[in-house]
Amino acid sequence: MYQPSADCFELIKASEGLHRQRSDGQIEAYLDPVKIPTIGYGFTIHLDQQRPITLEDVITRQDCDRWLQLEVTKVARTVQELCTVDLTQGMVDALVSFAYNVGTGQGGFATSTLLKKLNNRDYAGAANEFKRWVHGDGKVLPGLVIRRDREATLFQQDGWLPAEPIPPAPDQPFPVSDWAPPPLPLAIHRTLTHGAIGPDCFLLNCGLAELGYLRLDSQPGEFNSITKGAVCWFQGDRDLEVDGKFGPKSRATLAIALRNARQRVPAPKVDNVYCRLSRTGTYTYSELEQLTLEFISPKGQVLAKLPVISGAPNHQYFRVPEDPASYTGNLEPLPQGHYTIGDIQWAGGKDNYTAVHAHSGNGLGPIFVPLIKNFIDDRDAFGFHMDWNRESAPGSAGCVCPGTLDDLQTLVALLRRYDPRDLFVDWGIR
Repeated sequence: MYQPSADCFELIKASEGLHRQRSDGQIEAYLDPVKIPTIGYGFTIHLDQQRPITLEDVITRQDCDRWLQLEVTKVARTVQELCTVDLTQGMVDALVSFAYNVGTGQGGFATSTLLKKLNNRDYAGAANEFKRWVHGDGKVLPGLVIRRDREATLFQQDGWLPAEPIPPAPDQPFPVSDWAPPPLPLAIHRTLTHGAIGPDCFLLNCGLAELGYLRLDSQPGEFNSITKGAVCWFQGDRDLEVDGKFGPKSRATLAIALRNARQRVPAPKVDNVYCRLSRTGTYTYSELEQLTLEFISPKGQVLAKLPVISGAPNHQYFRVPEDPASYTGNLEPLPQGHYTIGDIQWAGGKDNYTAVHAHSGNGLGPIFVPLIKNFIDDRDAFGFHMDWNRESAPGSAGCVCPGTLDDLQTLVALLRRYDPRDLFVDWGIR
């Protein structure tokens, strides 16, 4: 499924506004400019009770954020179903914001001239349609003028895709080659199925590998059974039809996912030494991807680095917090984001590396350092600790783990020397 970025959520929040917040933090209903009872970020339906909002309704800020995630996901799914052409991330974000506001059905996005022009690959014409949707109750609303201008700008920010479909290339032999990031837009102009060969198959394999669906290694120029399995996995993750065929919707979704993955997390602005956790693309014990934990000065100098792992075997899917698949108990690496590093907690006293923390799987070892997330997410209880039971149950349920006692002792020494309090987990997503 199309994944709206933070730009989409920020645009919706800024445009809808969070009105009528009371002194106790609760959110109460109000009448919007066209006299419809509304609450939170423009909700006219009570999502927990599936009825229209009334002026007596009161909800929490947490309800607002949860409802927004549900509604944006629902709208994004409908936008994907209605659009038959490739979209850039900016287009996805703009269209989801637009459809969230005007509706996805009859009289809204589904029957709009904007959608008709878009599906005819008239991207410029579609961009010009935003400015027509600025009326409410027969009047031009200044707030809608501003919103449509922002949506049109976002729609155009990544440029246009080809106006005409490129004829598909026939099968042609292509050798196994070293992995390389596939250029965007993806030069895949046909539906790929099991048995296809050619440079477009190589690009597909490289794209799937970049996102973790295949090993980050040399890739063949063929759509083999392994490719088909990875495509099915990708389709299932993205709420696409799981048919093992790589057609236009899968191509558009893969392109957006790759573009997101290449937009790095902004450089931290801190005055003290901080830690950064990132991927390496190499593998260590039990087929786990090895990660790098770096200690970095405020000027950006890497002072030290340490190999670690996060997540369990066959569960190392790297995500952002707003990904619906980021949920408690998924055994995946901790989500990308900013964490506060707590103090070292010893099981048996300072520098006692023989006593271990009580744990159902005996997996924590002698120390635990809490990592407190600075964002909203269902998952919690993250920390630094050794992969103490790596021989029987390798990996972690999201914590960051050195694999050996020597590396654990190095981690303790570095934490004492630099006393970092900020961890920036950077999976390269958005």
